[in-house]
Amino acid sequence: MKKCPECGNPSYDGAPVCGNCGFKFPKPKVAARREQSIFESQPKVEKPPKVEKPPKVEKPPKAEKQKVKKPSNEPGVLDIIKEKKLIIGVILLITLIVICGIVLTGSNNKGTASIPSGDLAVYDAGDFSFKYPKSWEQVNLTDSEHEGAIFYMDENNTVIEHYNISSSATSLKDINQQRVSYALNNGDAIELLETVTLDGRNGSNIILENADGNYTRYVSMFTDGELYVFKITGDSINSITSDSINSVINSADIV
Repeated sequence: MKKCPECGNPSYDGAPVCGNCGFKFPKPKVAARREQSIFESQPKVEKPPKVEKPPKVEKPPKAEKQKVKKPSNEPGVLDIIKEKKLIIGVILLITLIVICGIVLTGSNNKGTASIPSGDLAVYDAGDFSFKYPKSWEQVNLTDSEHEGAIFYMDENNTVIEHYNISSSATSLKDINQQRVSYALNNGDAIELLETVTLDGRNGSNIILENADGNYTRYVSMFTDGELYVFKITGDSINSITSDSINSVINSADIV
């Protein structure tokens, strides 16, 4: 125990101040040396050296892919496509022109295989004429509805009849409508009905399949109230549309 030098109050040895008056006791020297020796005896703790980070290794730049340019004289894909489309378009156009030519030629001048003039005979009624093969036989047949009709028979036994009559019809269309109605009433079937040009005039070409299985073809021209008709009868469509028959029809001339 120790006493306070100011007030005499006893205090314990290690008290830093007097508990009565607050006097600060001086620190013992031994304690100071001991405290000093404690701190001196502590080894200095050195901070570990900073570990330097290894320098960043820069990646080599990526090699850029070099675009290989096509030579200027090499056509691109679009050019090739355009060129092919153009070629296809030209081919289609040519094909269309050829088809139209065939259709028009077939309608206006069917099977016009030429017959040598030395093998032809001429029928001439003054206002109407046509040329026919000498090999055709003129036969003695009659048509109760058309007096004065003439008949020929070719090598296929196809009968070619010609007649002309005066008609009160106003147009060839009216005549064809009457003919079609008459055919249907008889049980015939209409195989073809088309407009053709003969001797620079509009004409009609009608093909009927008869109830008996044969075929009849009417080729008609109408002008100034006169109706000129070729009536062809045979056992097949080919027989009534042969080249020689078409040549005769196309040689028709109205004066």
